[in-house]
Amino acid sequence: MSSRPPNLTFKLVLLGDGRVGKTSLVLRYVNNSFSEKQQATVQASYLTKRLVIEGVPITLSIWDTAGQERFHALGPIYYRDADAALLVYDITDNDTFVRVRKWVKELQQMASKNIIMTIAANKSDLVRSKKFDIQEAESYAAAIGSKLFLTSAKSGTGVEEAFLDIATRRWSSFIW
Repeated sequence: MSSRPPNLTFKLVLLGDGRVGKTSLVLRYVNNSFSEKQQATVQASYLTKRLVIEGVPITLSIWDTAGQERFHALGPIYYRDADAALLVYDITDNDTFVRVRKWVKELQQMASKNIIMTIAANKSDLVRSKKFDIQEAESYAAAIGSKLFLTSAKSGTGVEEAFLDIATRRWSSFIW
């Protein structure tokens, strides 16, 4: 008699300023779609993605949060029970990276101490107008035990890899 592997659900929350491309990243990952005219998220939206890691079915429960400052106080509601966080910034806007550090501090204080954090340097398709030294972001990611992915929701570059890495690292921490 063979036993079926359990179906696991991991909660992933996306955090970052408004207009950095959080919703576009999720829609690229879940639906393989992109729209130039994406509406701003109000409060949060919820999507799921099913995948298989090492033969085990996993559901990513993805919470796409609003980045506007007026919704910031709602953040803890969404990341309180999160297994992982994808911190997104716009590679062409250094201020959005500076605020990633704020999100990290908040997660370190209020989320699970085992939360997996990944940083997405989004809009890499606009690299010609890059205003930020990627080495600083890589160093910061390493310093907090995170990984950095160059992503583009528009082209799809790095999107699948970032989400798959999150799921794989969460799965690895789950089995150990």
